[in-house]
Amino acid sequence: MASHPIFTRDMDVFAHELLFRKCREDECAVIDNFDDATNKIIADGFALASNRLGKQGLLSVNVGYDNIMSKFVLALPPGRVLLEVPGDVNASPDFLDVCKELRGSGYRFLVDNYVEANLGSRELVRLADYLKVPVDGADGQVIARIRKSLSGWGGKLVASRVESWEAFEGCKFLGFDYFQGFFFSYPKDMVGRKISSHKAARLNLMRLLSDEDVELSRVVDVISTDQALSVRLLQFVNSVAFSLGNRVDSLGRAASLVGLNTLKKWAMAAALSDVDPSDRGVELSGRTMQGALFLGMLGDAHASNAPEADTLYLLGLLNNVDALMGMKMTDIVNDMPLKSGVKKALVRDEREPLTRYLMLLDAIWRNDWSEARAILHEVGVPLPRAAQLYMQAGHNMAELMGALSSATH
Repeated sequence: MASHPIFTRDMDVFAHELLFRKCREDECAVIDNFDDATNKIIADGFALASNRLGKQGLLSVNVGYDNIMSKFVLALPPGRVLLEVPGDVNASPDFLDVCKELRGSGYRFLVDNYVEANLGSRELVRLADYLKVPVDGADGQVIARIRKSLSGWGGKLVASRVESWEAFEGCKFLGFDYFQGFFFSYPKDMVGRKISSHKAARLNLMRLLSDEDVELSRVVDVISTDQALSVRLLQFVNSVAFSLGNRVDSLGRAASLVGLNTLKKWAMAAALSDVDPSDRGVELSGRTMQGALFLGMLGDAHASNAPEADTLYLLGLLNNVDALMGMKMTDIVNDMPLKSGVKKALVRDEREPLTRYLMLLDAIWRNDWSEARAILHEVGVPLPRAAQLYMQAGHNMAELMGALSSATH
C-alpha cells in the first residue's frame, strides 16, 4: 500500500490516492487491472490506509469496469471515498446506469487521465465531480485549450503529474482546483528571501545533531533554550514506552536516561516535524521520516559490509530538508558537519555509493518498482523483506508523528 496526496491551491491536503502493489517471492508487480487492485483495497488496503492516514479526509480509490458493474465498491463508505475511474473505461449505457445509481447512493466520481480525444468518456464526464488532467510533458497551450474546453462543465479539475513548482503555478493560473505530483517534494524558489527565524533555529539544531562528536551536555544546553522542545522531550521520556517508576522533570535527567544516540534521533525527528506545519509540510515530513526509518531498518538487514544503520537513518532524515526549508541542498550541507559520503549523497552525486539509497526512496515514492527491485538486488536485500520493512517503517512513523503531535498540545 502507498498513498499519493492531492493538494488544494493553498497546499492543503484534499485527498490521498491509494496505490496498491502486489509483491510475491522476488517480484513486485504493478497491478494494471484496476478491478483486481480495488478488490485488494476493499479487502485489506482501506483499513491499512485509514490507520496510516487517520479517520478523516478523502481517499481516492482506482476502480475499473467490473468493480462498478459488480457494485463491490458499495463496501467502501461513500462519504470517505472518491471512485477514480480510468478515462478510457468502456462507458457503455449499462455502465453509466450503474454509475448514476452509485451517485444516488452518495458516491462521487473522479475521471483519471482525461484527454480530449477520448470521445467515449464524455458521458462519464457529465457524471463526474472531478477530472484529472495529466500535465507532465504537455505543451502549455494544449493544457490551456483543455481547460477552456471544460469552462462550462460544473466539476473540479485536478492537474496530475505536476513535477515542478513552475508547473504548479502555471496550472493555478489556468484555474485548476487541485494538484497532484512530486512538485511538493522539491524546494520552491525563494530567491531574495530569507528563511524564518524558526526555520533557522531548527536548521542550526540539525547542524548540531549531525555532528558525530557532539557531547550530550551540549545537546541538552541547546534543547533547553527551546521551551517547546524541552517540554516535548520530558513528555517523550515520561511516556509509557520507558515504564519509569518515577516521573522525570529534569531535562538533564531525561537526556541521560535515553542516551545521546536516542536523544539525537528524537530531537532530529522533532525538529524536522515542525519545520513546516502546513499540510504540505506534514505530508513531506511524514514521508521523510518513513524513508529514514526504512533506510535504518534496511541497514540492519544488510550484509556485514553495508553502511551503518545510523548513517542511513540520518541520510533519509535529511533527504527532503531542502524542500522543507526552501533552500538549495548544497547551501544546507555545506555548513553541516556530515561525513563526506553523506554530503555527496544528499546532493545526488551518482559516484557516491550512498546515493543509491536515496534513489531507492525516489523509486518507491514514484512507484517505479523496476528500479526499486534493481537497487535492492544490488544492495542484497530481497524485495519481500524490503516491503515488510517499509510497511513497518510506515507504522512506526505514524506512531512517532502521533507522539510528536500530541506533545505539542
